Amino acid sequence: MATSTAFLKQIEQAWRRLMTRWNVLRAGSDTTSEKTYLAGLAAPEPRRRWQAATGLSRHPLRSPEATAALVRALADPEPIVRWHVAGALAAQETGHVFPALTAALADPEPLRRAGAAEALGRLAGEASGLALLKHLDDPAPEVRTAVATALAAVTGQAADPAMTAALAPHLADPDADVRRAVAAALGRIGNPAAAVPLAQALVTPGQPLLVRRALAAALSHAHHPDAQPQLLAALADPDPQVRGYAARALGHVGDETAHAPLAALVVDKSRLLRGTVGDRASRALSLLERRGRRHAAAKPTEEA
Repeated sequence: MATSTAFLKQIEQAWRRLMTRWNVLRAGSDTTSEKTYLAGLAAPEPRRRWQAATGLSRHPLRSPEATAALVRALADPEPIVRWHVAGALAAQETGHVFPALTAALADPEPLRRAGAAEALGRLAGEASGLALLKHLDDPAPEVRTAVATALAAVTGQAADPAMTAALAPHLADPDADVRRAVAAALGRIGNPAAAVPLAQALVTPGQPLLVRRALAAALSHAHHPDAQPQLLAALADPDPQVRGYAARALGHVGDETAHAPLAALVVDKSRLLRGTVGDRASRALSLLERRGRRHAAAKPTEEA
């Protein structure tokens, strides 16, 4: 795992160097002045504002004035503008923009804090992750959501135990959007240590549909046998996607007792993006057979 993580970091660093060179080349052919772009950030039309942000992203070493203007624009009332502004900041050299973004995480304006978190997630790197971790308890739910989403982008598939330990308690966040973002982050990290907290959250009464889907999807990537009781219960969830994800996860962690519930689910013809819930149950039974848990009664079909 350590070797794989180091290799991924090398690829990420090489990609960032390539993009920096590309941005320099683009900047050389851009005849619009920085001053014009900065004026565009204050234009009344949202289209002009996000176009100005896009223009400022074409050079990785903008002036301190441009960086400050972009940070201010993270609180733009239009989501599309904020998205382009975060991208423009993430396109800057890390050392050039990192201090401004970490300072913005403590800004009085929640939208600016959320935008700074998004930009740090796009920057990636260990330093970004450490800075974001300090703001998982932000008082604004939209900021906590942005921080959790950014942490997933920072860690990627590293199965970072420290990140998992920091995120897992927030599966009980009072805000549903935060819980969904945390579940998605833990699923992307894929650490088995997250499986039991995810499973417990999945069967918590009153969990909204989209949160249950995110939790079940995460469990299909974070595998641990101790999550089996909750996954078995999720096979009866009213939502087909939740049932399908639970079946897939049980294929990886289920024991002898998972066979009968999965076999009963093979006849479930509820459609998923690819295939049906029954297809996923069949595939899970096949995995149980390969793992020596029990001979599967149903032949696997196309995995959803």
